[in-house]
Amino acid sequence: MTTLYRKYRPAKWSDVCDQDHVQKTLQNEIVLSTIAHAYLFSGPRGVGKTTSARLLAKAINCTDRKKNSAEPCNACTSCIELNAGRHIDVMEIDAASQTGVDNVRENIIENAQFKPTKSAYKVFIIDEVHMLSNHAFNALLKTLEEPPAHAIFILATTELHKLPATVISRCQRFHFKKISYEPMLNRLRKIAQEEKISVEQKVFDGVIAKSDGCLRDAESLLGQIFSLNLKNITARDAELMLPSVNHEIVLNFIKHLTNGEPREAVNLLHAEIHNGQSPDQFALTLLELLRALLIIKMSNSTDLYRSDYSDHMLGELQNLAKNIAQTTLITMIELALKRRLDAKTSPLPQLPLELLAAEVVALVTGPTMPIGSPEIEKKTSIIVTPPKETIKSIVPTTKPSVLATTIEQIHSKWASLIEKISETNHSLTFILKMCTLKRLEHNLLVLGVPYSFHKEKVEELKTKRVIEQALHGFFQEQVLISCEIEEAVTAPPTADLTSLALAFGGEVVD
Repeated sequence: MTTLYRKYRPAKWSDVCDQDHVQKTLQNEIVLSTIAHAYLFSGPRGVGKTTSARLLAKAINCTDRKKNSAEPCNACTSCIELNAGRHIDVMEIDAASQTGVDNVRENIIENAQFKPTKSAYKVFIIDEVHMLSNHAFNALLKTLEEPPAHAIFILATTELHKLPATVISRCQRFHFKKISYEPMLNRLRKIAQEEKISVEQKVFDGVIAKSDGCLRDAESLLGQIFSLNLKNITARDAELMLPSVNHEIVLNFIKHLTNGEPREAVNLLHAEIHNGQSPDQFALTLLELLRALLIIKMSNSTDLYRSDYSDHMLGELQNLAKNIAQTTLITMIELALKRRLDAKTSPLPQLPLELLAAEVVALVTGPTMPIGSPEIEKKTSIIVTPPKETIKSIVPTTKPSVLATTIEQIHSKWASLIEKISETNHSLTFILKMCTLKRLEHNLLVLGVPYSFHKEKVEELKTKRVIEQALHGFFQEQVLISCEIEEAVTAPPTADLTSLALAFGGEVVD
């Protein structure tokens, strides 16, 4: 059975999808007979580079092409032979399998010296040209510098940066872009109509999202769905062939987290896992959407994602981005990156995502509000901008609050606070015993520590949250912490060294 992308490969320029900037220039050159001797087509895979190369070869060798038109007739012997892949004067070479200099000399350089058998031009289409060896490039370079008048070279690559500058400079360059959402949707709809199959809109959206701007991938995925042999295909039918994460589901997951709704977020996650969703794919989609939110937040525009999401989805992303602080998005992305890596080694693959949910809710609702508390459960509106206190725990602000608590009061309770923390975190206890209480600036308690690794440990987001929660428990106020390294320190006594070694699983040796 012929695959869809082969069956519906464009046979004329008007069928080429979303590459107008390339298409118009090449058509003008064909009409004006100003064909270059060498072209370089670069860009992502599956967006029309090889197809455009074949169309160019077909148009310039078409014997019945109309005057002032760049469209091949698709009826003459030359067009028919090229469409069938057996045109004697059009050679397609896969550089990935013919990388050596001998192959280049035999198949290209020597062959180029002979005039075309029955066409105006002999055309060499070299796919994945970046795979050629350095010696092969050097051999090809001479022919590109002084090509025979009847020879045209079309080089195609997905990795332009791997080509020698000497080769690039001798070609007329065209860069192909990813296919945008609307043109790809129209193309898939047209194929479905030709196949007389009714397809639900969500199926098209899922295929487009999964193809990442690659039309060939989108057509292949649609072909897999059509293999179900159904005349009416719904999103539920498509999931049988293409299990993927629904972007709207993951977006709802983000909304629950930023709204301080851990129960709803975890329930949604569990439902997806129960339905067979891969935790890794869920985490990847989560990262994609968080990245989109951050870029939309910074640029105040959705233009960069026009080719990736529907208008409805773009509107949802834009509305959500307006209400999430940029610092919160950055922290969420960092946490999601870490937890996705954890999922690869976790005995329970969904556990890192559950931990991520807990971390984000704690970040948004503030360190003093326990997850699942009635105050969270009572929320009915989406409030996704984190409280000022939470932002201060990441980056101190310019308008800190003033505490009723004094540093003397903290001094008096410091030993009790350390003892309380020791119940759940023994190694942190030792570091806190080495801290000095330097000063209290508004609501920021500055701790002095002897070494830089102490400072790094205390200022970890998780560690700061533990200490700040303990301070709130003792003084019923939001006390934030910061660290400074003491300018002059003396070596700790042996007893402290012993405690330090035990805390980190080591021992003191002479």
